[in-house]
Amino acid sequence: MGKISLKDMKSQNRRLIVQSIITGQSLSRIALAQETGLSPSTVTSLVSELLEEKVLVESGVTFSTGGRGRRELKINSGYGLIVVVEISRRRANLCTYDMSLTKRGEKLLSERRLSGNNLFFEISTAIFDQFYKKDDNLRLAGIGLLFMEDMIESDLNVMFSTSLSADNISLREALYTQFKVPVVGEYSVSEVLNTIEAEAKNSVHVALAGTVLVSLTIDGRPLQMSGGKSANITGLLSAFQSGEPKTKTFPGNNKPEQPPSLLSWLAGILALLCSLFDLDNILLSGKAVKTGGFVSSVREILGRILAPTVPPPIRVLQQPDLRLTEKMAHRVRNTVLNLNGTGGFL
Repeated sequence: MGKISLKDMKSQNRRLIVQSIITGQSLSRIALAQETGLSPSTVTSLVSELLEEKVLVESGVTFSTGGRGRRELKINSGYGLIVVVEISRRRANLCTYDMSLTKRGEKLLSERRLSGNNLFFEISTAIFDQFYKKDDNLRLAGIGLLFMEDMIESDLNVMFSTSLSADNISLREALYTQFKVPVVGEYSVSEVLNTIEAEAKNSVHVALAGTVLVSLTIDGRPLQMSGGKSANITGLLSAFQSGEPKTKTFPGNNKPEQPPSLLSWLAGILALLCSLFDLDNILLSGKAVKTGGFVSSVREILGRILAPTVPPPIRVLQQPDLRLTEKMAHRVRNTVLNLNGTGGFL
């Protein structure tokens, strides 16, 4: 391993100080030196830089332990605002947060599905209105794109034109090119999976929404597919639906539910994945899986296909919690402040 340069060491120490202040709410210089293990002179020098750059501010609160009063430090909430766009097939919603992750505003961009070009236009217009047409000196710090489980990022490519050329690029790349700030993208289901440690090792997730998306996590890492972290397999369903009745009453239910073709198709897909990967868990989400008897019927069919092998347990994922946009804002802030050591746009 090569030697760490002085520049890299300084960047690492800056990240250490900022991270300590974020996790500790606010700290004095002396407390920072004790917390980080850095020398008081190093802490004083780096804190001065961060204050000058307006990353940190002194809270105005002083406290004393019998000696000289100490001023508390905290993240400057006015350093910049973070934009988080929640994107699904039914709507697009934009929220803004300051650097202390306090929600500052919200705007509904659309109540229908938008193309990549239209979504790029709506986001750009909202950002220009927020940051460039007002006199309150707001600064755009970063952008987060939260793709809900029924979305595929590649469906939102943008035809981006400059005076020299035009190219078909991702929404993330287009926004970065337009605003020159970090742009972070994440799928909502990934956030859910990250909270379920057992399932995050080797699992398959099938989301039955307007489209059918499948994603795999192997050895704790999302398996990259042609559509990003999820693959759209809706087209495969048509072969199983031809000639089938449109409704089905599950055992013990008098209410017509999903057609049997969906059950057989889903069980067949899961059986194929179980034969290809050593899966510990099967995760299902979407409106269909909430109907009575759906999961138990899939489990029964899958068991017959894989017999005598016992299939992995099937678990229904609940809807992502309402704090996902705040979690995304946290990720964007870490990128803006370079707390992950990447040095900029991801």
